[in-house]
Amino acid sequence: MKKIFILPILLSSVFLSCNKDPEPEPEGIFAYCNLYHFIPEMGSVLWDVYDEEFPDESLYAQQIFTRIFLETTTEELVFAVKHPGTKEVLVSQLFQLEEGKYYNVIVYGSAEEPILFIKEIDTSHPAAGMVKFQILHSIPDQGPIDLYMGDTTLNKRVLTALDHLELSDPFEVSDFEARASITVTAHADEYLQDSVLLHSIYNDLVQSGANYLSVVAHHSYDTTSNLSFWLFNLPLD
Repeated sequence: MKKIFILPILLSSVFLSCNKDPEPEPEGIFAYCNLYHFIPEMGSVLWDVYDEEFPDESLYAQQIFTRIFLETTTEELVFAVKHPGTKEVLVSQLFQLEEGKYYNVIVYGSAEEPILFIKEIDTSHPAAGMVKFQILHSIPDQGPIDLYMGDTTLNKRVLTALDHLELSDPFEVSDFEARASITVTAHADEYLQDSVLLHSIYNDLVQSGANYLSVVAHHSYDTTSNLSFWLFNLPLD
């Protein structure tokens, strides 16, 4: 039986989010995966799940939402990422999926040393007036970073010394502060103007009560492009 069922994604320019078009749910046991490609200098990759290759290439910074058919309520499946031209497997890994669970599956790092990572999504709702974030640091050749929301005073620092290729734990911030300003800096004991890597204000796409995966990375696979604070909608119970 076919293992993967891909749903369309709606893209935006600097921030990125997704909307799922309603589709009839096929009968069976399913887990749900968001797939992301953040390997610098590679415009696209091919995904393969359980020896079933996706029909289209996965573009840099694109979110692909897919249902994965399971034979049982818990099943181990091999996810592989391939070069779009040669079909060479760049990295593969065995993951265990559970019925009804949602997962982020991210390939990042470099073409020479790609990393394939899967993490179950925390689908619990944030508190009233709050927004939930989980941050991935994917800036090549950049040491630890700090993240500020709402202001650049130390009490507005929401992440400290997030290492390169590290995914933070989920955390909540007031929707007002997230919309007011987002600042990413190289790690320092205190805020330094010279350490600012990215600064964004009036972040109107941030919605109260939402759940986001955010990736700090270049705006395109070209590492000379500007940095972006990519924003991906995640499901909520």
